[in-house]
Amino acid sequence: MSSALSTCAVMSAVMCAPTARRAPSARAHGAKTTLMPPRFQPSAAAHATTSARARARCAFGSRCATCESGCRSCVVASAGRKVDSRAYARGLGAESRGDARAQRGRARRRRRRRVRSVGDDVSGGDGEEEEEGGGAGVPARAVVQEADDLNVAAFALAVGIGLGIRFGVTRPTELDPQAWNLLSIFVSTVIGLVIKPMPIGAWAFGALTVALATKTLTFTQGLSAITNEVVWLIVVTGFFARAFIKTGFGDRLALLFVSIAGRTTLSLAYGFQIAEALLSPAMPSTTARAAGVFVPVIKSLDPRTREYLIGQQIQGTSATSTFLLSGAAQNFLAMQIALASGIPFSNPFNAWFVAASVPALVSLLATPLVIYMIDPPELKDTPDAPLQAAKKLKNMGPLSSIEKKMCLALGSTVFLWVFGVQLGVTAVVAAMIGMCGMLIFGVLSWDEALGQKGSWDTLIWFAVLVGFSGQLNTMGVVSWLSGFVSTSLTSMDLGVWGIFAALHVFYFFLHYFFASQSAHVGALYPAFLAMLLQAGVPPALAALSLAFNTNNIGGLTHYASGQAAVYYGAGEISLQKLWKQGLYMSFVNFAIYGTVGMTWWKVIGLY
Repeated sequence: MSSALSTCAVMSAVMCAPTARRAPSARAHGAKTTLMPPRFQPSAAAHATTSARARARCAFGSRCATCESGCRSCVVASAGRKVDSRAYARGLGAESRGDARAQRGRARRRRRRRVRSVGDDVSGGDGEEEEEGGGAGVPARAVVQEADDLNVAAFALAVGIGLGIRFGVTRPTELDPQAWNLLSIFVSTVIGLVIKPMPIGAWAFGALTVALATKTLTFTQGLSAITNEVVWLIVVTGFFARAFIKTGFGDRLALLFVSIAGRTTLSLAYGFQIAEALLSPAMPSTTARAAGVFVPVIKSLDPRTREYLIGQQIQGTSATSTFLLSGAAQNFLAMQIALASGIPFSNPFNAWFVAASVPALVSLLATPLVIYMIDPPELKDTPDAPLQAAKKLKNMGPLSSIEKKMCLALGSTVFLWVFGVQLGVTAVVAAMIGMCGMLIFGVLSWDEALGQKGSWDTLIWFAVLVGFSGQLNTMGVVSWLSGFVSTSLTSMDLGVWGIFAALHVFYFFLHYFFASQSAHVGALYPAFLAMLLQAGVPPALAALSLAFNTNNIGGLTHYASGQAAVYYGAGEISLQKLWKQGLYMSFVNFAIYGTVGMTWWKVIGLY
């Protein structure tokens, strides 16, 4: 009995000792020694019956492996005295230390496996533990991935061109250093938007930072466009697209379009163009038409058709905006400037429609076909699609409650877009009213609005570009460019029609420096109209042809107009393809208006 109690006391002391520094394992060196004082040495049988875990770690309150009683009470009751913890520390055997070290190693390996598993689940990458000092108990930490957004070669090219203009080209005497700095920054920014050394939002933010850091612009000047109505119209109407998708109403409209004109992707494109033309008189905001109607519907269609449909829609808006004077906001501005210049139009609406009808119709018919031939969609023929769409539309049943609420909110916005002029409500305020309705009705939550990254990204880069282009005009850069063009053309002695063609080309491609068609009209239309009249071009022809040309520039770049920014922000078309389509469609429209347009204008007596 006393032998068993003594053994129990010793083993309890082994289990209950505090943590102590341990010497290298004696077993590892082949030694068979013990550091435990003789009075505490247990028998071989006690060693055999004691688990390695019980001998390797301290756990007050756990059970003794030999007597199954409480560890501290076992020591006190059986040994008849308290065990000196320091004596215990000195008496911990080499075998216990070796076992403890092995257990710590196993624990570290288990933690490492858990970290890798968590890392794979969260980020799809490999997790990895980082230990400090080799000690146990250090929290495992997954590797943090660095962002890889920078294309060094493209970055060097865009920045190099800007620096080359700033320091390598002699500054014109008409421009002050601040204006020349801004021009170099703007050119570098535009080039960066094309070759994308970074995401376009980050690149525009960096360009703004450079303009502020070099004191080219003040903070107020740099962010002046943040209050621009078109910018916020793009942002707010981007939320409508989310509502279309969430409620399923976008799928319903898409199925309706496909059931009517969906046998081929090309016929579907023509259906969209006709719908755009029919909507333009009621909704004069091309941005509102894009964001509120067409983007949600296109994003509900087959992914293999979206890039083509978005591309042709960007370019086709030029024709649908030209048909009527009320087709786009910039049309009214151009007509107002023409009337103020003394050009007589007894009935501006009728004169506009008659002159635009034929060339705009040809452009509308040519745009989907030309893009179809050069950049065809992945999916071309869908002969069974109309029937299948009709069946799916029938299976969807009547409008759900959330769809009705969305239609009510969006319907109020469309009503205000149509009658906003009479009611004194601008397009952006109408969109904000509709958005508030969706939040109140529970169609969208604010978290869902915050999750629309494309809209917020557009707010940054489009506002920066609009602000830059506005400051270029304010600082005299735009007037210097138009004066340079006028002087050059006068010296060439091209004749009336040569100057007519050259001025239209220069007017068109100067839009690379603008992020708004209305801003383009306000800055360049009066000067170029005056140059055309001075060259001897008939007044009505000069005013109308220049206004039609303004609509054709809407798809030149992704920042050329509000609708282009909306369509690009949908994320369905690459930047390179959009710019390529904008370039070759510009030549197509030049050919159409230069042949069909000039012939028709001769017939109706404009010259």
